[in-house]
Amino acid sequence: MVLKGIFRTLILAKLIMMVILSFAMGAEVRTDLAKLTISADHSSVAPGDNFYIVIELTPYDGWHGYWENPGDAGLKLTMDWEEVDGLQIGDLQFTSPHLIPFEEIVSYGYDGKITIIANAHIAEDITSSSVEIGGAAFWLVCSDALCVPQEAEISFELPVGESVVDPVQQGVVIAAKNDMPNVVNWESAFHTDGENFTVQAQIPEEYNVIESAYIFPYSEGMMENVYYQDLSFINGEIIGRFKNAYGYEDKDQFNYVLRFKTGGGDDLVFSLTADKSIEPVAEVMPVAEEKTAPAFIPEIDLATALTFAFIGGLILNLMPCVFPILSLKVMSVAKLSDRNNAEARKNGLVYTAGIMVSFAAIGLIVTILSLGWGFHMQMPLINFGLGLLMVLIALNLFGIFEVSGRFAGIGQGLIDSSNGVQSVKNTFFTGVLAVVVATPCTAPFMASALGFAFVSGGVSGLSVFLALGLGLAFPYLLICNIPALRQLLPKPGAWMENMRNILGFPMLATALWLFWIMGNQIGINGMSVAIAASIALALAVWSFAKHGVAWKVLSAGSIAVIFISGYIISYQDMGTSVTTSQTDDGLKAEIFTSAALRQKIDQNQSVFVYFTADWCVTCKLNERVALSHPSVHKALNDKNISVMIGDWTNQNPDITKTLQNYGRIGVPLYLYFPNGRSVDNPIILPQILTPDIVIEAL
Repeated sequence: MVLKGIFRTLILAKLIMMVILSFAMGAEVRTDLAKLTISADHSSVAPGDNFYIVIELTPYDGWHGYWENPGDAGLKLTMDWEEVDGLQIGDLQFTSPHLIPFEEIVSYGYDGKITIIANAHIAEDITSSSVEIGGAAFWLVCSDALCVPQEAEISFELPVGESVVDPVQQGVVIAAKNDMPNVVNWESAFHTDGENFTVQAQIPEEYNVIESAYIFPYSEGMMENVYYQDLSFINGEIIGRFKNAYGYEDKDQFNYVLRFKTGGGDDLVFSLTADKSIEPVAEVMPVAEEKTAPAFIPEIDLATALTFAFIGGLILNLMPCVFPILSLKVMSVAKLSDRNNAEARKNGLVYTAGIMVSFAAIGLIVTILSLGWGFHMQMPLINFGLGLLMVLIALNLFGIFEVSGRFAGIGQGLIDSSNGVQSVKNTFFTGVLAVVVATPCTAPFMASALGFAFVSGGVSGLSVFLALGLGLAFPYLLICNIPALRQLLPKPGAWMENMRNILGFPMLATALWLFWIMGNQIGINGMSVAIAASIALALAVWSFAKHGVAWKVLSAGSIAVIFISGYIISYQDMGTSVTTSQTDDGLKAEIFTSAALRQKIDQNQSVFVYFTADWCVTCKLNERVALSHPSVHKALNDKNISVMIGDWTNQNPDITKTLQNYGRIGVPLYLYFPNGRSVDNPIILPQILTPDIVIEAL
């Protein structure tokens, strides 16, 4: 019986010890995007012990965390420790980082589990039997599309008594230390001339062959973060040339991590400190830009840019995207033929003012926000609203409703009222609408002019946009100011009612086109919602004209459906373009990224890149007429030319930046990089293509 009691006591003691050790093994919390654990490399500690706290952060698949200097974006994990008497905790120590490039943003961090350790010390005079270690953790996890802040309260109990090492956690600490940069005292210095930042380090002879290297700055705000770094290896020195970071901070020391691969294939990581030098630390060479195409400044002066803009605006009147509004103006111009000269001139000036003000606003937005020509077409809700507006115009042209007091402000500015007279407000609004539907198109001469406007900015850039608007308005302005031209127009008569009905069909076709664009952006369900909203709009207009409360309730309910449809569309996820397409001739086209383009050019591949968008009528015309032609496919295949598509239907910062680099702010843009050409020296094709033009360029 005694032995049985002893045996039971031992089992109970073991169970109690297991419970105690389970507390010492650490704690775990889970958020919606990561798992966080905290523990120590000791199962228990004795007074006066030094030990390590171990934090392990595991983002879920597709997400990553950040180093102590996150680079252009991101946030490292931080701990707001709960204060405990007798416990001291040192700084968090991170393992060696990796590069996390995303378009133009360069960050430093990790894929997969992140291990962070911290030194800790238990005071010799501590009297408690355990200490609770933990606090509030805060960190950021990011995917390629989204960053989400995370936070959690986490802590664990560490027994105080006997010093017992946890072999598992001790192994984690050893692995983390081995993955940290080796601190070395190699001679290193840095220098800045106010714009360029140069850092130099002496490399031991044992590393006389270095295949590749990268510098990760500990010190934030000193050197610019770039994907491709300008590093050279000369006479046992490694020299890095950069630009000062935005908001450069003047410091006496620059701390950084140097990661390089030796000729033998070893991947080595070192931590260095560079001292500030008054004199240049190496022969100053031009700072290398990140390997994206440098900005192409159109080689034209302001006068030429204004001329090109004006001519481009004139041609824009003939582009398919402007045709619906020109159809409306046919009716207005015809009615002007029997008006007095003063009224005609006033109509032309107000219409021109609407166009000029709209182009000025677009110019300011594009320049200040670095957006592109036709940027509003990248927003599904805008396309939804424009589509409904076109349906409303068509309903008016079909005679479903007439412009009157009850419809004032709804569609009055879109078409002349029954007596043929438009108000100043309505005429101005027609000019605004002409600009809105014109912006998806890019006419010849416009590309160089708009590129000049974007690069120049300021008054010069704004004047180019105004010249473009003047070109768009000029034909109508000319007719309104020259009576002889108005006399050539058909006289008002019964034919105008038939013409009025006929012109409703281009409006419906335009609405269908806008809804098709929206369907490509957010999916077929979104397009279906838009069509349903169009039916609701027609029902609302038709029933509103009826007399009776029931009809008014039906109209109000239909309007409610339209607003609900807009709400649904605004919360739809933007779709992504197809990454690879294949024609009947076997021509494969890859999705464009600036990094993939650089890689192909570095591998001496010939590359043809075309930038397009579903809302760009010019782009689609070129694709149908030229780029889909069998002779073009054969030329590309025969010369083994890689084809890349930059689809700008939805917002894409990489494409926007690339367009700007080549002096463009809109699509289409066609670039050909023959074998041996650099990324900054492409052949730029015209904006209007034929098969012969493409084949000749190739």
